[in-house]
This record gives sequence, C-alpha cells and structure tokens, in this order.
Amino acid sequence: MRLRFLLPVLPLLAAPIVIRAANVVVTHVGTPPAAQTAIDHAAGIWGGILESTVDIKVRVLWFPLGGTTLGITFPNGRRDFAGAPLQQTWYASALANSIAGTELNPGESDMDVYLNSGTNWYLGTDGQPAAGQHDLVTVALHEMGHGLGFVGLSKKVAGQGSLGLLQMADFAPLTTSFPWPQLDTLPGVFDVFLSDQQDGPLVMMPNPGTQLGDAMTGNQLHFNGPLVMAANGGAGARMYAPSTFALGSSCVHFNESTFPPGNPNELMTPFSSTGDANHWPGPLCLALMQDIGWLLAPDVGLEERSAAAAAHVWPNPVADVLHVRLPGLRPGDVLRIVDGTGRTVGRGAYGDPLSVGELAPGVYLLVFGTGGAGVRFIRARS
Repeated sequence: MRLRFLLPVLPLLAAPIVIRAANVVVTHVGTPPAAQTAIDHAAGIWGGILESTVDIKVRVLWFPLGGTTLGITFPNGRRDFAGAPLQQTWYASALANSIAGTELNPGESDMDVYLNSGTNWYLGTDGQPAAGQHDLVTVALHEMGHGLGFVGLSKKVAGQGSLGLLQMADFAPLTTSFPWPQLDTLPGVFDVFLSDQQDGPLVMMPNPGTQLGDAMTGNQLHFNGPLVMAANGGAGARMYAPSTFALGSSCVHFNESTFPPGNPNELMTPFSSTGDANHWPGPLCLALMQDIGWLLAPDVGLEERSAAAAAHVWPNPVADVLHVRLPGLRPGDVLRIVDGTGRTVGRGAYGDPLSVGELAPGVYLLVFGTGGAGVRFIRARS
C-alpha cells in the first residue's frame, strides 16, 4: 500500500560558511520513546550530511493526521537577511541561519514536523520493516528534507497558479509553533529552479496567473538547478506535477514514476510503500540541496565534483560583467552560458570577462570542458 506525504510550503534554504557538520536538535511533543529513537536517527543522518554552525531545531508532533497521510512539515523561513544570495526570496530558516552564520529566529523552531500517530510504523533503525509497516526513519528523513528546504510556495485555485500566496488556513486545523510569515507573492529559492519544459521558469510567469497554474499541472515540471542537471546527465529532475493539483504534494516532490521504489532518488517522491525503507537522500536530492544553497559536510559520499568545486566566478549575483577563474582551462577555451531550460544563451572565451548584461534576470550555469561541468551564477535584476 502506498500512502501520500503532504507538505505545506513555506520559506526555503541557502549556504553556510564554516565547515562543520550540523547539529540537529529535536524536540518531541507526544512522541513515544521508541518512536523518538527512530526520528532522532533520521535527524542524525541529516546532521552528518549538512554543514552549519547554527543548530537546526526540529519540533516533532505525534498527531492523528487521519487517512493515508504519513507526515506534514511546516518549514519556518526568512528572507532579505544579511548575506542572502537572492533578495525578495524565501529561504527555510535552517538554511538562512546557516548562510548568515547566526540564529535569525531565536526561540522558534526551524520546522514543525507532524507525524501520523495512527500509522502502523516500524520503529527500528535497521531499515527492515515488515510487510504492512511504514519505516519511520524513512518518513522522518523525508519530512526533515522538506523542512531543510526541499520545498516551494506553489498553490493553485480555480486555474490560477501562484507562488507565495499560501496561508495557514490552507492547512487547518494544523498550526505552526512560529508565526506564519507574510509571503507577499514572493517565491522560495526552491521555486527559482522550477521550469516548465515548454514555457520556462515559473518565476518568470505572471504571479498569480493561468500560465503558472497550467505549468503546475502540466506533468512537465523540472528542477533545473545546475548541480542537479550535472548529476542527472544534463537534464533537470522531473517533478511531481499531476493534472490535478494536490496542495502539499504537487511541485514539491520528485516525480514518482520517474523515481519509483528502488531508485536511489526515491526518498523525496510523494508516496511511500509499506515494507520499503530508504535511509539516504540520494544523489539528486543532495545536488538539489546544494543548488538551493547548502554546503555538504566532507566525505558525504557524492561523486567528486573537482572541476566545478574549484571554479570561481565573481561578482555573484552579477549585473553586467562576470569574471571567471577555472583551474585547468587555457586562455581561449570556450565557455557556454546555459539557462534554466538547458538552452545555450551565451558564449565566451576563457581569459576574457563575460558580458551578461543582456541576459534576463535569473539563474544560469557557466559550462566549461567537454564533460558538462559547470558553476552557477545569478544574473541580478538591474
């Protein structure tokens, strides 16, 4: 039996400065001791993956959600904080804290995670649930992934799609332990990378609008972050965008049919099977976390990104002229600028400053070499 994850969508994440594995602090509300062990185990997995000098605060509520819902996560969030890579853009507070290097939300949790007390849970940590049981470590790992920033601000009502119009009333009777932010029709950093295969990036569409609504239910939505594309053979990761919009599921998960059970990227799809367990986010999820701003702790187990890791572009965000340092290249080597749909929109020669002033505001990938390696930069609004 496959059940659905639900996930409201609030602010999102970005990147830390000092290399240190994260400390994830879990506060339990009504959680049985045996369940606490499994949930804390999931928190430890994320803590070993991410870098942060600020504690990540998770509030877990053991709650009768009813029906087939396994969990619901509400991320706290911040925007326009000191050091934010993108202005007028929401970041999950855990990531915002990590970027800023200081706690921006003292006294508040970074996420509220509701887990269904009525589910037949497997509470062990060995990933061996029996038939008919849902693995609690897997589900807790999934929900915390949303709270860390695998989440957007999409909504669709009567054909009108929107980013940043979510309200707490949309998820009644559930509430958050922190004040619901005034989202002001602004996107989350996760949304910046969502692109419809035909009509392009969601953040470039009228908001709210029918074009945005069509893209959210057109089955052709992809996450086109440069590191995700590099990890996925040059293509964006297909997202869950069925013809009927499902609040909390659509546009905030990988596509189920593209990443079915047994696929290494199955953790962040919208459904979970009984008897199945996955205790690792998978390469595309980890690449996505980096695209939205997280740094990964050393020795996480990703493929070596040597060329891209050594690349440096500045200023970033950039208004007109981009400077590039790419070890291993020779003067005159060709550089390509690729947009969120995968189109080449500019070229240059290594050793010369790149003029990007004619590009539309947005996120681009500067591609170099024959293997498709690249480094992300942001063309800022003038």
